[in-house]
Amino acid sequence: MLQIIDALEDRGVDYILIGGHALQLHGYMRATEDIDFLLPLDQVNGRKVIDALSVLPDKASLEMDPKWFADGENIRVNDEIIVDLLFVAANGETYESLTPHILNVEIDGHAIKTLNLEGLLKTKVSSREKDIADHRVLSAAINRIQKEKTPDRVRRPRGSQKDELER
Repeated sequence: MLQIIDALEDRGVDYILIGGHALQLHGYMRATEDIDFLLPLDQVNGRKVIDALSVLPDKASLEMDPKWFADGENIRVNDEIIVDLLFVAANGETYESLTPHILNVEIDGHAIKTLNLEGLLKTKVSSREKDIADHRVLSAAINRIQKEKTPDRVRRPRGSQKDELER
């Protein structure tokens, strides 16, 4: 995966890593068979993606047409690794709508553009079994973080007097 990410970064591709690998970056390990990237509808970006994915051994990306990147239909690249190029996430979210949720992560010196937990949660609103499970995990993680940010109630020592507002 890092080889693909590096190739995308080196070519200046606009992308967001979503799906199972994005969840793994947040510490939630779940099996996944492919790598999912959310992309903007853009032929120029498409040319960069085609070039970047040519680092894969079977060179399957070279069979793609940059025009496909303006059509909006998802593209599956069947190479040594399966790469899904998505233009609309399962619930209608797009690259543009999720841009505010982009999180830049660095793993072993590799820069990766993914989504924060709230952004990932938006991509997991569907009836697919794995999305329902992911939604539960993400919701729990967000709730846990919010609780950590919320200050505890101020506790009074036993026997202290209540102020006027509390009576």
